[in-house]
Amino acid sequence: MTTSIPTSANFAHSRHRGFRVPNHYSAVNKEDLKTLGQSANIEVHNARLLDPAPTVDSHGFQIVEWPTQVDLLNNDSVKSVFYEECRELIKHVRGCTEVRGGMHEYRNGFGGQKGPRGAKPTPNGSGGAYGMGIHSDMCAAIERHFDRIVPDQRHFESLNIWRSTDRENPVLMMPLAVCDMRSVHPSDIVFGDGQSTANIQQYMKVVDQRLIHSLQQRWYYFPEMTPDEVLVFRQYDTRQEELNLRTVFHQAVVDPTSDPDAPLRSSIEVRMQAIYDVENDKEARVKRFIAQVSDTYLDGRHCDWWSGPIENYVPPKSEASPG
Repeated sequence: MTTSIPTSANFAHSRHRGFRVPNHYSAVNKEDLKTLGQSANIEVHNARLLDPAPTVDSHGFQIVEWPTQVDLLNNDSVKSVFYEECRELIKHVRGCTEVRGGMHEYRNGFGGQKGPRGAKPTPNGSGGAYGMGIHSDMCAAIERHFDRIVPDQRHFESLNIWRSTDRENPVLMMPLAVCDMRSVHPSDIVFGDGQSTANIQQYMKVVDQRLIHSLQQRWYYFPEMTPDEVLVFRQYDTRQEELNLRTVFHQAVVDPTSDPDAPLRSSIEVRMQAIYDVENDKEARVKRFIAQVSDTYLDGRHCDWWSGPIENYVPPKSEASPG
């Protein structure tokens, strides 16, 4: 059994430490786009060999055997039957009694490529491209958005339920690499101007988290995930005071041991919120967490990229969902 794979990942550039990272919509000087990130070689270890097995509490992620009979490419079935299965899965894994919210995205190819290896239209209009940069999808800036989901004074944990939509094959290429949250130093975390790919017809502003590379970071993957296996990992947890324990950084990576003719990975990821105990002073905590989110660019400009539609965004016709 393979113990680890050598590969590369795309990290935030260290020059942005302590600053907000812009994107091609928010950068004034387009030359700055050349120094937003940098590639680094990493070793991704086989998480199946860990003993004891990793859990969301210990590492921020875990794998669960959770079969489904739902056609995961049928959007209506996903939002009804599969969402309910995901709620039961979260209750099982996290020990909570209530789960709220629900949204999903598909991944089926390489962004920027044309032809059979490129990202294809998805059943719900999400972007479809593999996530090829180290990131966490959300941060404390999402709290105001979640007021509609968690309007009461409750702690919540946003979780990603990630699995293959291919009922015939295990995941044989482009696995998802996840970082042990304990191996991340808070000073290596930076915040970026992100784009929600939930609906490619109208990308929305989000604030995501990026990671500056460090040799202390410990990366894992679960090789050849079967159609019945689910990877559950933490996206954001209001109960965690330590910044690095609130989330799990991740990226799709090239597996050099994959057969060149292996079928493209086709996967679905569902995000839901596990609901926990009542907070004593939620407003104070939210202000404290949001104050950690940088709002100044390296060039000294103030950042107003927080939420709402992206101005001047034009969806690419070649990737737009049919109909």
